[in-house]
Amino acid sequence: MGETSKKLLEKIPPEKCWAISTKMLTGLTVLRIYHYLIPLLGKGKGIFAPVMGWKKHLEINTKIFAEGGRKFIPWVKETFNIPVEDAIGGGKLVIAAATLLCGPELEAEIVEGTAKRAVGRTTKCPWWERYKEFGVDPELTACPTGDQAWGEEGLKAVNPKLRYKVTKAMPWGDPYCEFVYEFKGE
Repeated sequence: MGETSKKLLEKIPPEKCWAISTKMLTGLTVLRIYHYLIPLLGKGKGIFAPVMGWKKHLEINTKIFAEGGRKFIPWVKETFNIPVEDAIGGGKLVIAAATLLCGPELEAEIVEGTAKRAVGRTTKCPWWERYKEFGVDPELTACPTGDQAWGEEGLKAVNPKLRYKVTKAMPWGDPYCEFVYEFKGE
């Protein structure tokens, strides 16, 4: 990188760089998947539908998200030494990991919680924002199934007593996404 570029980047606040990077990542991913791949699948009508189809797309996407959760969530736990001994700890870990992936545009918090059960809520998500910006049909978003696999497998990898369930999702028409964390221990 040239000296001029380096000096320019040093003047941009880290939060702004992070926001720009997140918007580019989510935007390019949504554009690639939902404006190029999904039309080919056509949810049963595209040219690849006989070979792959929407159901197969969701199955593959779910496996990718599950593997990502199994790898990334434990890494976040270890890297930032986040305790995960109850439902609230599980919720805090998932929100920390999601924030690292989604950047500062993500607005998520634990809205209620005990050691046995906690509820997390996302009121703003860069993925959902990009879907809306690009005009993606909410039925064509794999978010709820992907989020379910990511959180469920990630928490299972750090503490098998934790359970995770997507109960509300903006692509389903809900005003926010909601996640229930349960601790199934003594």
